[in-house]
Amino acid sequence: MPTLQEQFGQIDIYLFDQLLKGRISPGMRILDAGCGSGRNLVYLLREGYEVYAADSDAQAVESVRSLARRFAPALPASNFRVEDVEHMTFDDACADVVIS
Repeated sequence: MPTLQEQFGQIDIYLFDQLLKGRISPGMRILDAGCGSGRNLVYLLREGYEVYAADSDAQAVESVRSLARRFAPALPASNFRVEDVEHMTFDDACADVVIS
């Protein structure tokens, strides 16, 4: 059985709390605005959520794409974009939950 660390990665305690409370559930689309290297996305990718992410740091976005290739290879690379949070090009209402 995986440890919590292996299952959830370096997830933020507040996001973990929302998962435990059932406010984020399977089938939801998740947008991580300012995703950094994707520490909050490991569990979501592994569990099959439709994930979108943006960050102005190209290396950070490449890190997220690498996580996606590992845990959710069916997600298109275009779901992970190098762009400022203030100028994201995702469609309006593309996500059920936004984390930042």
